[in-house]
Amino acid sequence: MSATYWIARYVPDTFRNEPRNVGVVVALNGVVAARFLGERADGVFDGRLLRGLSHPQVYGQWRAYWRSKMNVPALERISRKASGNYYLSSGGEVTGTGADSAGEVCAFLYDLLIGGGPVDAFDWQVVEDSEADLATDIASAFEKEHIIAGSSEIFVRYPVIKDLEVDGMTVKHKPSFVQPNGVLHVFEHIDFNKTKANKTRDRAGWMAYMFSDIKDRSENARAFSLIRPEHGGGAEQIEYARAMLGHESELVNWSDENERGRFLAERRRVADPIGSIIAVRGERT
Repeated sequence: MSATYWIARYVPDTFRNEPRNVGVVVALNGVVAARFLGERADGVFDGRLLRGLSHPQVYGQWRAYWRSKMNVPALERISRKASGNYYLSSGGEVTGTGADSAGEVCAFLYDLLIGGGPVDAFDWQVVEDSEADLATDIASAFEKEHIIAGSSEIFVRYPVIKDLEVDGMTVKHKPSFVQPNGVLHVFEHIDFNKTKANKTRDRAGWMAYMFSDIKDRSENARAFSLIRPEHGGGAEQIEYARAMLGHESELVNWSDENERGRFLAERRRVADPIGSIIAVRGERT
């Protein structure tokens, strides 16, 4: 089952055109649910929650207007007229909703796009040790190659950068690593050996969404999933996660020495393309 959703947006400065997400509307099985900035989880509006939002009274009028259009034909109609400081835009679909209600999908999207991000949306209050260990291992490999920003020995033109905020089509993301050099290279990690297969599937779903959203904004972006694969046969959730990531990114088996070596060699070439050319020519002379 799929849910259709729309995103309410506020643009403080139309010249700079940097929209801020302020609400989510979801339609599923004939039911429409919505949550907007300033509303508590129980639906009660609390103006004290509008921190950093200029002209809250104007926003309040738009919130009331959007809430008066809680049917699919009206939502589709006003989303085609996106202009000005406040507008409603089509977000697309959420697939695989299972038995979730429109309200549950709406709460998930609100946390993901407006609230605390994937930590809240997926209930990742604590990063599992295995995931943190994999992230540290990847960062150490970049450091050994002297291609990560912040290294005392770095002399490359396009280093790998940790936790850099990247614009997607619908929301800003913060991948674990990025490497921009005209083409935006995005790297995220996932450990398939974690004991909670459902959490692994959820993380893969978030990664696939992030990659897709970034590529929708930057068409030439390249996404890589750095994977520590499961031992032996994978559970159904793991196979599903692998398929999702394979559709949206290039898979790199971090535990395979050859795959890891090829990936790091490409990172060196991207980090300093001129130096790589000189090195190759030097080897041939």
